[in-house]
Amino acid sequence: MAEALLARLQDLGSSKERRRQNPDLLVQLCDRMWELVSDIQAGRGTSPQKFASKLLREVMGLMDAKDMKDPKFLFKLSRSALTLLKTEGSTAGFPASGVQQAYLNIAQGLFKYSQKGEHDKDFLSENLIEPLLEVLESQAPECCSNDLRVYIAGVLKNVSHDEENQRLLSERGAVTVLFKLLSGESLTGSPKEAQLLIQATAALRNLAGGRSHAEFLREDRLDALTRVMSLFPVHVELLTNVSRILAKLTLHAEACEAFAQNGAHMRQIAKTLSANPDCTPLTLRLAFVLGNLTERSDRLRVIFAFDCEGTALAPQLLAKYWQKERQLARIGPEQAGSGIKEVEEVLVKLVRLLANIAISPTAGATLASSSAVVDPLLDMLGAKKIGESEELVLNVVAAVTNLLFYDVPSNLLFQEDNKQLLCRLFRPLLLESYNVEALVETARALGNLSRHADARRCMAGLRIDEILVILLDHDDPGLVFYVCGALVNLAADPECSVRLMNSSPIARKLGKLLSEAPPDDPALRLVAVKVLTNLSLDPSIGWAPTDVEAIHSILEQIPADCEEVAMEDDDEQTISDRNQLLSLSHELLLRLPQVEPGAGEQVRLAAPHGAGAGAAGEEDGSPTSPTPKKADAPSDRPRTGGGTAGLQKDHEWACRFAGCTRRFSSEAKMVAHMERRHAAKA
Repeated sequence: MAEALLARLQDLGSSKERRRQNPDLLVQLCDRMWELVSDIQAGRGTSPQKFASKLLREVMGLMDAKDMKDPKFLFKLSRSALTLLKTEGSTAGFPASGVQQAYLNIAQGLFKYSQKGEHDKDFLSENLIEPLLEVLESQAPECCSNDLRVYIAGVLKNVSHDEENQRLLSERGAVTVLFKLLSGESLTGSPKEAQLLIQATAALRNLAGGRSHAEFLREDRLDALTRVMSLFPVHVELLTNVSRILAKLTLHAEACEAFAQNGAHMRQIAKTLSANPDCTPLTLRLAFVLGNLTERSDRLRVIFAFDCEGTALAPQLLAKYWQKERQLARIGPEQAGSGIKEVEEVLVKLVRLLANIAISPTAGATLASSSAVVDPLLDMLGAKKIGESEELVLNVVAAVTNLLFYDVPSNLLFQEDNKQLLCRLFRPLLLESYNVEALVETARALGNLSRHADARRCMAGLRIDEILVILLDHDDPGLVFYVCGALVNLAADPECSVRLMNSSPIARKLGKLLSEAPPDDPALRLVAVKVLTNLSLDPSIGWAPTDVEAIHSILEQIPADCEEVAMEDDDEQTISDRNQLLSLSHELLLRLPQVEPGAGEQVRLAAPHGAGAGAAGEEDGSPTSPTPKKADAPSDRPRTGGGTAGLQKDHEWACRFAGCTRRFSSEAKMVAHMERRHAAKA
């Protein structure tokens, strides 16, 4: 059989015309040849080494023919050639340079077709991926040339866009093989090395997003990525590939934990970002990576803010790209092209990064006192519209909210002019009722801003308080929770509470909210009772008898509801909320009068007797009468963007991204949110 096959191959190899007339026969012979090669590899038959050498010559001869470059022939011949080249005795009589050239010719031919996605499946079906990986891993002299490795790594990069190929590569240890190329102690940062590393890191980028991401998190592999960034500090293409790997890895909580073990990785990322500020794609991805890391780890927030001088670097980049965006906006979208969109995406990532590092108290207070941070944020909030730049506006509001948490004299956001400006800028966002995330972020910001008396007056003057009351009817529990938080502060202000009771149906809406809130949502019920408690502090305010009756009935039911839903494994916060709810609702119930038949249009509540839920936490100039204590607003500490804390129903879909508490009424909405808020736009 072997002799006959060799004779047929020699016959076809010597005549282009016969090959042209018998393409189907040639395909059949290629398949039969593979069967013979498999037998030779397994040691079956007589004199396998003799046939291996002869067969290799015929295969390489056919591959050299121009008319054999068709992929249906090339793939089959390459598969046989790669197997024969590593078969013992097959290269006897070949010079070493000839063997090296044979490998290179095969790799170059396969690279050409790997650039076309239509052939990804062919590489899998023709069993080409594993032998290529073996050549890349081999330390044999004929397999170690840089050019050969560049082409093979390039093939693996191209075909690893396909999910099935990714799976096979992961199973066959491709991550380990590729990282060996990055980990060599002999790396010096030369251009020749960069060409190989570009292909290797691009292949790793494709593999980093699958189930094999955990393989990247070994300390030696993170060290390898960091070292590449250090050795090639201005090689943008290579650095961009590394940043894409990191962008995929840091979507996982385990990656952030791994980075937190060694601050050197964070410092190198920041150093690379600082060295390449004008490279928009690289800045985009590295800012995304830093945002992911600072979203989950307070240690990494501090490292970036101070060890990496992030409190200076992030504002510098923010100012640079905001100026660039304004310049592009002035020349118009037609001339600016896609550049303006890419610059805005960088701004989104930078603002998110600032919002995250502002969670650290030391960094947050520092940022809040910097005009390099505050001025661009206020400019963006004034210049950008939610309908056109949703992600940017949402992240700006989140950053502002986090900075407003730091109620210190140095906080520039609490300057009188800026407080009034914020109120004016937040008002249109509240009116964007179709966008729940915008409403949530704005309500959070108003909760922090409303701790100041002059801000509350401004909110009332702009009728923001009335808008908040309207939003009590919204069907998003998280939004309602934060709306109530702002109303707690407004209701504690005598001037604002009178206005709320006289110009809005706030008592009726709060009663409705209490009746509809699920009993196992103590936090939402508690914050509603806090608003009612603060509204009741002024005994001169009249209440509608129907509202008092409804609220009285609901408050009487609360103890039974709390007892019914209490569980042994409730967390501390749930238990604390439930206990506060029981105490505060009981105290309020004692002051609610029994409405007699024929009561007038208004009734008045009994004067308070010092009861309450703690200090209001307002500024020194905040109102203190007519009661010594008021119900405090829910603490809205700084948090990462992309989440709405609050009480949600069990059947709602929770965001799967660690650290995000947003919930949605359908899986489709949840997936869309994750793609929009947590995926790298790479």
